[in-house]
Amino acid sequence: MIDAFDPFAIYGVAEDDCTPVDDRPVQFASSVPVIHSRPIASVFWAENGGPIRTIIDGRKTRPTGFFRSIKGGSRSMPWDSFLEERTMQLADLSSRVHYLLAQPHRIEVAVRGNRGRPLVYFPDLLLRTETSFARDLDAGMSFVDGAAVPTSRQVPDQELETVIIEVKADVDPRDEDERYQTKLEFVKEVYRRRGFRFFVIRDSKHLRSAFIRTVRLIDWRKSVVIDFWDEQRCLDVFGGGSVAARWQLERALGGGILGRAKLHGLHYRGFVSVDLRSGVVDDAPVYLLQTGGDR
Repeated sequence: MIDAFDPFAIYGVAEDDCTPVDDRPVQFASSVPVIHSRPIASVFWAENGGPIRTIIDGRKTRPTGFFRSIKGGSRSMPWDSFLEERTMQLADLSSRVHYLLAQPHRIEVAVRGNRGRPLVYFPDLLLRTETSFARDLDAGMSFVDGAAVPTSRQVPDQELETVIIEVKADVDPRDEDERYQTKLEFVKEVYRRRGFRFFVIRDSKHLRSAFIRTVRLIDWRKSVVIDFWDEQRCLDVFGGGSVAARWQLERALGGGILGRAKLHGLHYRGFVSVDLRSGVVDDAPVYLLQTGGDR
């Protein structure tokens, strides 16, 4: 089973319960970075390593809800737009995304001329991904297409990259908000200096595809019970190799809807990786990532 994401184990924690973004953080003056002796940007994580704020407060007029994430250690992650929910469904399904955390932290950036208050920013999602996933997004691949790409090997945690996702509609009222855009430029620089990848993903480019309906159907059954014998049946099909056809594994797992649900359950849990680039097709290759036992 995938463990819960623990930001403190990866990024550490400062004595004042916040993680400095850099030992020599950046002060911006006339768009020129100036080095100061103390950090002016800090990242604050929730004490339990989960979402840092609960966005369901009873005062929203837009759709809100919770998403149970396998990649988040089976936590329920808050969302406040259908686009965020869709992005989390895709990230949870992707074999190249290993951890998912919604509302992961709060960034405070000390600036002048703001009545002594820092600029505060909450990103939508933090992902720990394989480098190939981040590179594909950087090269212009849509998020939905990137989520369908399989992986063919186990990647250790130390090789993963931190990817920050900001989810937006095609037209966002903040696009014309100069203050908000200035804040985004600050946090982009903060993430860059910390070695994090930052992406703004828009609805029409990244989250629209006929594949989305398939993702929702798969997501509904991802909590299917998986046991030792399911894993052994899979290993028997692979027969010491690393690739098998989807139909062979589904048949070995009971066939029909049950066999398909169990195969997808093993996919979510990182035991195998199903190639979903052509959708759900019988002859799609499936890669063995685990040799047996839970993670």
